[in-house]
Amino acid sequence: MPGKEGLIRAYGAREVSSGILSLSVDKQSGLWSRVAGDGLDIGTLLWAFRHDNPKRDNVGLALVLVAGVTLIDLLTAQKVSARHARGRRQPQDFSNRSGFPRGLEAVRGLARKDMSSPASQN
Repeated sequence: MPGKEGLIRAYGAREVSSGILSLSVDKQSGLWSRVAGDGLDIGTLLWAFRHDNPKRDNVGLALVLVAGVTLIDLLTAQKVSARHARGRRQPQDFSNRSGFPRGLEAVRGLARKDMSSPASQN
C-alpha cells in the first residue's frame, strides 16, 4: 500500500496497544479490541482487493489469513467474556451475620471481663 505508511504504523500501534491490554487485568477489553482491529484490517484489505491492484493475489492470501486470526480472536474473546460473566452474579448479603461463631450474645461483655481480670493488669 504505497503512500499509506502512516496508516500501517497506526495499525501496528493499535495491535501493540491491544496486546498490552490483553495482558492486563482487563483482558476482555483487550481481546474485543483485537476483534475490532481485525475487522478494520479486513475492511482495509477488501479496499485493496481491487482488480487494478497488481498484488491482488497477495491481498487475497492476507484476507484468508486475517479471517482465520479473526475467528480465533472472536472465539477467544467470547470464551473469556463468558468465563468472566459467571463471576458477575449478585453479591451475597451477609448483613445478618455477626462474625462470631458462637453468636453475639455469647461474646457480649467478654472484652470487659478480660480487661478486669488480674492477668490483664500486668
